[in-house]
Amino acid sequence: MSTVAIQGQKASFHDVAAQQMLGSDIQIIPCNTFTEVFACVADGRAEFGVVATDNSIYGPIEESSNLVASQPIILLDRIHLPVQQCLLALPGALFSDIQEIYSHPVALVQCQPYISLHLPHAKLREHPDTAGSAADVALWGDHTKASIASSAAASAYGLQVLAVGIESDKRNKTTFVAFRKET
Repeated sequence: MSTVAIQGQKASFHDVAAQQMLGSDIQIIPCNTFTEVFACVADGRAEFGVVATDNSIYGPIEESSNLVASQPIILLDRIHLPVQQCLLALPGALFSDIQEIYSHPVALVQCQPYISLHLPHAKLREHPDTAGSAADVALWGDHTKASIASSAAASAYGLQVLAVGIESDKRNKTTFVAFRKET
C-alpha cells in the first residue's frame, strides 16, 4: 500500500484525485497545507503527494504551483477533476436552519452566487479543507451550521445533502498533480 500526502482529509477532492491517479489501494496522509504535503514527501513520510494547481473558476493556485515549480520532485500524473459542490448539514437540519456555512475559501468563491441568492443571511466561514469542514459540522452537532463539500464527504461524515451542484460554473474543474521526490 502506497502512502500519499494530500491537502485535506478523507473524502476531499484531493483524496478523490489521489485515488484516480494512484489507485484505491493507498493510505492517505492528511495535511493542512500544501507546504506540509511537500514536506511529507521530502522527508519520506509519504511516497507520493497530490496537490491542486489550478481551478477553472478560481484560476492558478499560486502556493501549490510555486511549490511544484521550485521543489525537487518528479511529476507523475495530472488530471482535471470535475468539481461538484454540495451544501451539507446534519440529518434533520432544514434549509431555513442554516446560519453559518464552512468551507475552503476557493469553494466559498465558487458557490458565492448560490449562497447570495438562497442563503443571503448565512455567514461564510473559511476552513482549510472542504471535507474537513464537513467533518467539523458533523462533530459540532449544530443544525445551524453547514458545509460546502462533495457528496462523498456527506457519506463519509454522516451528513445530509441539502443542495447539489451549487457551484456557479457547472464546467468547474480543478487540476491536480501527483508527484514523488526526485532521487
